[in-house]
This record gives sequence, C-alpha cells and structure tokens, in this order.
Amino acid sequence: MTDQPIIETFESVEWKDFPNAPGVQYVDVEGSISSPGPFLARVRFPGGTDTPPHRHEAPFIDRNTVISGTLFVGIGETFDKSKGIAVPPGGVVAIPPGVAHFAWSDEETVVHVHGEGPWLPTA
Repeated sequence: MTDQPIIETFESVEWKDFPNAPGVQYVDVEGSISSPGPFLARVRFPGGTDTPPHRHEAPFIDRNTVISGTLFVGIGETFDKSKGIAVPPGGVVAIPPGVAHFAWSDEETVVHVHGEGPWLPTA
C-alpha cells in the first residue's frame, strides 16, 4: 500500500485494455492487478460482454463491488445465463480462489475490485 493519500474521482483517468478480454478496460488505483501484493482497481465492461468460466488462483479472492450498470454472475464450469444472478450497483461479489465462475453485462458496467494480486484468471 502507498504511504500517500489517494483521492480519485475517475473523471480523467486513462483506462487500459484488460489482458485477454477484448473491450474490457481497467485502471489501477493502488498497486497493480498484475503484481503480487494488495491492489485496488476499477474494471469497465462494455454492454454485451461475456466472461467465460474461469478460476483465480490463491491468494486472490475475486472481490467486486458494482459501481454502475448490472453485473450478472454465475458459478460453475459452464456458461449458462439461466444460472446467473443480477448484481446491481452497490452489490458485492466475493468468490474464493479455485471456484469456477462466469459473468456478463448487458450494459456498460463498472466494478471496483480489490484484493491480493496478481489477478490472473486461469481456465
């Protein structure tokens, strides 16, 4: 963690392309999603984004708070929208390491992610 205050309004940040996820963008707020250690990030999914089933390795717990839009999340090895749960703004998702999950968004959706990196999904 930094020893300097962080105050970010997200009005003029430079979004970066999320690795291996076309159209998805992110901004590191503190630390980095790709480095070991604690981090804070924002991730922006365009409408129509489908994230296939994947897992995260320990120590990463997939912790998300929906900021805007709606994130749909399902648990399991098969992408099946009938098994998803709609998570509206203010809703929280926390998925332990090793648990297969998938997600999608029908509209632009922004989530706040925090945890211990690196945040690298595996198939």
